[in-house]
Amino acid sequence: MRVFFDTEFTALSSDPRLISIGMVAENGSQFYIELTDGWSEENCSAWVLEHVVPLLGKGDKCTRAEAGKRIFSWLSFAEYPPTLLSDSDWDTTLLAELMDECSIPRERYHLEVIEYKTKIQAKAFEEARLCHFQSLNLIQHYALHDARVFHAAWVSVFGADASHADGMAGSENGPG
Repeated sequence: MRVFFDTEFTALSSDPRLISIGMVAENGSQFYIELTDGWSEENCSAWVLEHVVPLLGKGDKCTRAEAGKRIFSWLSFAEYPPTLLSDSDWDTTLLAELMDECSIPRERYHLEVIEYKTKIQAKAFEEARLCHFQSLNLIQHYALHDARVFHAAWVSVFGADASHADGMAGSENGPG
């Protein structure tokens, strides 16, 4: 089973800190948490302070130590092992670091970053994402909304089963 995810973090820098994680599974199940430690507003770029921080406060809060375990517990409904699919190396790296930190074995899940076979495919996917943000009346840069839109765009471009998209996402197990 694919699980589409997005993260929000402090800055596009050499030391980004995870702020929140949103996940949406192919079956529609959703998960969202905000981290209470490991970051502070002082670590945030001006852009993150303006666009991400004001959106916080809408979900469960937990420490980094709890976060990986809660994600793994939530994923127990999924076919083993679930594929966690992101549209960003940043997101994939940050989630891999969190899961490693929480001692979640890498063989219990797969991390992948979407890779487009053509520029036309990438453009179609981005257009679908923008359309879904508008049609679903969702807010960009709120991790759960971003994950919902990622899932909806995937279905729009590749179909519900997305079997013809297999092989499109490049396997990535994060850093290390």
